Amino acid sequence: MAVERAVERTGEPTRRDAARNRELLVAAARRAFARQGPDVPLEEIASEAGVSRTTLHRHFAHREALASAVLEHNVADIEARAATLSDADDGAERLFHHLLDVQFEVPWLGRVVADGRVPGTADLGERTAAALAPLLERARAQGRVHPGVTTEDVLLTLPMVMAVQAATAAGGAPSRVGITRAVLHRGLFTTAPPAG
Repeated sequence: MAVERAVERTGEPTRRDAARNRELLVAAARRAFARQGPDVPLEEIASEAGVSRTTLHRHFAHREALASAVLEHNVADIEARAATLSDADDGAERLFHHLLDVQFEVPWLGRVVADGRVPGTADLGERTAAALAPLLERARAQGRVHPGVTTEDVLLTLPMVMAVQAATAAGGAPSRVGITRAVLHRGLFTTAPPAG
């Protein structure tokens, strides 16, 4: 028994260090992916996290596993945000604009999900829909969303944003973030889009 307790005590810092390293890697990957896309060299992510590439590979066997962890973190953030908005009259609109913010800030997200490179993305999509559904139901009851608009309709706007971003980048046109946000909002909600 004393030996088991000693093993547990000596193993605990290792588990804490491993958990901390994993968190550092996911945070560094989020920042690096946002700046450079999903093909950023893994060495840069490890360096930004302050760990070795060996440590990175101990936690994430391949790039897709790391991207999956980043996506999981994003969805957990969406779920937490949805929970805080559950009693807000404009909760659906606010969560929708948060989803747009994520898409505008991390445009690679839609591409990685769409091309199926990251395992488990179907589950993450279902979780996002489940977080949005009660807010959308509340908005529907209050007449804040157009009749017939579904959770799937709201989520369909995210690839639309990706298409606008791709066209803007290819043509060197000025950012269309504001107008895209307003058009999509008006297509889903009966309320005015946020200013700016």
